[in-house]
Amino acid sequence: FCVDKGETDIRMVYNGTSCGLNAYLHAPHYGLLTVKHTMRALREGYYQCDLDVGEQFLNYKLHGLLRLLSGVDVREVRSRSPADASWEATRPGNWERWERNWMGLRDSPYRSLQWQARLKLELYGDRRVRSNPFHWEKVIFNLPGSKGYRADLPWVFKLRWDGKLGVEVFVYVDDGRAIGPTEFLTWQAARWYGAGCTRRGVQDASRKRTSPSLTPGPWAGTVTHTEDGRICGMVSQEKWEKTKSLITEMATMVERDHLPLGRLLQIRGFLVYVVRTYPWINPYMKGLHLTIDSWRPFRGADGFKL
Repeated sequence: FCVDKGETDIRMVYNGTSCGLNAYLHAPHYGLLTVKHTMRALREGYYQCDLDVGEQFLNYKLHGLLRLLSGVDVREVRSRSPADASWEATRPGNWERWERNWMGLRDSPYRSLQWQARLKLELYGDRRVRSNPFHWEKVIFNLPGSKGYRADLPWVFKLRWDGKLGVEVFVYVDDGRAIGPTEFLTWQAARWYGAGCTRRGVQDASRKRTSPSLTPGPWAGTVTHTEDGRICGMVSQEKWEKTKSLITEMATMVERDHLPLGRLLQIRGFLVYVVRTYPWINPYMKGLHLTIDSWRPFRGADGFKL
């Protein structure tokens, strides 16, 4: 089946569950980056630019045994067009199989992200070479309560030879964000990272790369700006307007004493992404969780398990 990807594109998803394959696969838990991580590399006046890995899943091969089990029946999708006749004649039969991670396989996201993270660490290169944009001299622990603690610096950060924070690339699935103290270093890091991916057969979607900016667009659901001597982390205006409308909708539900479970699940699903930017919403999310599960047995009046 297909999932809409913007207004002019789709993403094909194959059902690895109904055929029984996913039941035999294990995908360990893996966390995705949030604005908390990017804040460690940001200071006032630091630049950011975006990168993108093309066809993220298809960059990495399946294990040989999984290839044997990842068959797709293509009888219903063969082309009847005369223009495709010569190509259709080269197809070996009614079944074809995936050689690479495919959308709908339980451990495809885990495996793709794992390899992308390992690749990033390799591309960082030798930190001691000062011509390397990812160079750093030492790691500083700037912990609250410690001697010389500075509230304007991250708790843990890499320090370059010139006293600036080390350049970083953060990757959220296939979306990368390069951060650096100068426009040139940020551009150099993005080029270094993209070229390294290309050399190793991982697609760098250079058409999606943006120029270093103090006011870049959203990344991983969060907008971070570093202009005017300050650092701001926020959601887009569109997402904030939707957040306010959903909260108003829930308040109306409470007034009417009508809390439809399906709608609450939809609202919670959206707010989970907003919490990634504004963690102070978490206590209210706990109340929402308890309300949604209040129908379950052995619950107290406050919703908690007995």
